[in-house]
Amino acid sequence: MKKIFNLLFYGLKFLLLIAAFGLTLFIFIRMNVRLEKSMVSIMPEMIPFVVLLILFIVNMIFRQKGVTDNIFYNLTCCLVLSIIICVALRAMFDTNMVLNGKYGYGVDFNFFDNFVSYIKIMLYGLSIANILFMFREKDKDLVAKSSKRTKKA
Repeated sequence: MKKIFNLLFYGLKFLLLIAAFGLTLFIFIRMNVRLEKSMVSIMPEMIPFVVLLILFIVNMIFRQKGVTDNIFYNLTCCLVLSIIICVALRAMFDTNMVLNGKYGYGVDFNFFDNFVSYIKIMLYGLSIANILFMFREKDKDLVAKSSKRTKKA
């Protein structure tokens, strides 16, 4: 049962990452069009998504068992990316938000902008955890080898 849930969350995190990236990019593009800013200004907000995608691809290519077989990490990825999607959808479709109806842009940019720093924190946290789990298995192998050497002596 654990393997089934792990496989489900492992596949779901890729779909959720694409959806969260797409919705966030859409809102930032609409925000920059409204403010008449350059598209280069959204690069710092998109870097955590790119870093996480690169780490996911590295894990898939090199079959990092410390990351791919960790059900708690995969579940956490799904939860974080689902939160980002929910906030983006709420900023876009919640008609009860005052600024959404007042300005008529169809997106409450202030609500989403208040959440941008939390998005970065969560995505960078996932990236750091991913890197730590990549090296966890190697450390475990080194400890096992050193304990075998001490038993032989």
